[in-house]
Amino acid sequence: MKIRIYNYGASNLYSIFSALKRLNEDTRVEEKLDSNDFPDLIVLPGVGNFSQASRSLISEKDKIIKFADKGTFVLGICLGLHMFYEGSEEGYGEGLGVLRGKVTRINNGKVPHMGWSYTELLKENALWKIDKKGEWFYYAHSYQAPYDESLVYAYAENEGSRIPAVVIKDNYFGLQFHPEKSGAAGLAILQGVLEAVRK
Repeated sequence: MKIRIYNYGASNLYSIFSALKRLNEDTRVEEKLDSNDFPDLIVLPGVGNFSQASRSLISEKDKIIKFADKGTFVLGICLGLHMFYEGSEEGYGEGLGVLRGKVTRINNGKVPHMGWSYTELLKENALWKIDKKGEWFYYAHSYQAPYDESLVYAYAENEGSRIPAVVIKDNYFGLQFHPEKSGAAGLAILQGVLEAVRK
């Protein structure tokens, strides 16, 4: 399986690289995606700034969407999930626009939402390879994706406010938490991603 992590300046790049490399040998970090190197999975990592990521994404945006249209899966983590949308209150620029709506600043609950949060499963999905209906994952963000019930498969509590935690549409998988920083539970989610891609 070919996994390509797109480098748009996210600061946790090599944490997710290390986690995925342990699960899959053919995992590489790329600053420019090769049109002839058809990947099975493209990873958009985060921690970072939406404006910076948007600038870096301009040259690769159409390429990523074309890959996905032909069957490549795209995993967005934290900022990477935000890049699925049309824009963000965090800054200027555009995301991929494959999901409608705009990422907004958390307006209810603790900001930033940082640390371990209990995350509850709403609907069965290919990524959640955990026996329990809820698990603890590590979060670090001040902005959140729109809460669209048709796309949200799990959520985290933030002082009574629901944060979309797992967002899925077709072959786009979005995680607000950081699986690479979430121990065994995070590793199980990444294994679920790879199993879904293999199918």
